[in-house]
Amino acid sequence: MRCGLFVLACSLGIPAHADEVFLKSGGRLSGEVLSEDSRSVVVEMGPGKVTVPAASVLRIERSRSALGEYRDRARRLEAGDVRGWLELAFWAHERDLATQAQEAFEHVLRIDPGNASANAALGRVQVDGTWMSLEDSYRRRGYVYYDGQWMTSAEQEVRFRARAAEDQVAAARREGELRVREAEARARAAEAEARQAEADAQAAETQGGIPLWWGWGGWSGFRPPVVRPPHRPPPSTLLPPIPPRPPVHSQSKDRTVPAPTPRAKSTH
Repeated sequence: MRCGLFVLACSLGIPAHADEVFLKSGGRLSGEVLSEDSRSVVVEMGPGKVTVPAASVLRIERSRSALGEYRDRARRLEAGDVRGWLELAFWAHERDLATQAQEAFEHVLRIDPGNASANAALGRVQVDGTWMSLEDSYRRRGYVYYDGQWMTSAEQEVRFRARAAEDQVAAARREGELRVREAEARARAAEAEARQAEADAQAAETQGGIPLWWGWGGWSGFRPPVVRPPHRPPPSTLLPPIPPRPPVHSQSKDRTVPAPTPRAKSTH
């Protein structure tokens, strides 16, 4: 096949290279130079045209391109030459001129709508003796396009129900995860409140007495409060002590019991 194409190319006198546009940045464009002036260079590369600033072009090496050969051959063909246009379409397809190949195949179909080679090359299929696009053929047979592929209505219903069930499971899972996160957040808040309450209780206990840390030296600016003894009256205000009572002797004929000594009165 490759040998045949090579012989065909040689018989047509097709050079192996196209116009080469070398850029100052190191890149290169291969195609047909359509126009060139002091401002820009227009190059057609098969799928489309590329315009580059003339200041970016290092040099241009011109030669006969496949695109130029396609145009020359298309100009020489008769409008109704089905075989010639079909051969040109396949020739352009072999040389990766996709846009030009499609144009040639479509030209063949305008002349011969039932041409099997051109229809097949454009991806069209035949349904009930009629050529149509692949999408139209699926719709013609009752298929629907769902979830990136063609399927029957029954298959779509099954796929739709399965997708709905998966969505419900996913929604339930997300709701459960949300509840778990909320419970964890409440637990963290309760723990923080408990720690704060404990800290407040310790602070209140410290304010009611001497701080525990004062026993280890305190800090340089702290002075412990002076504890004074309870107030007592001066000694002069106290009563003199009561002398002991003399012993009592029994009465006899020879001795008399001395009278008790009167209690001294306080001078104050």
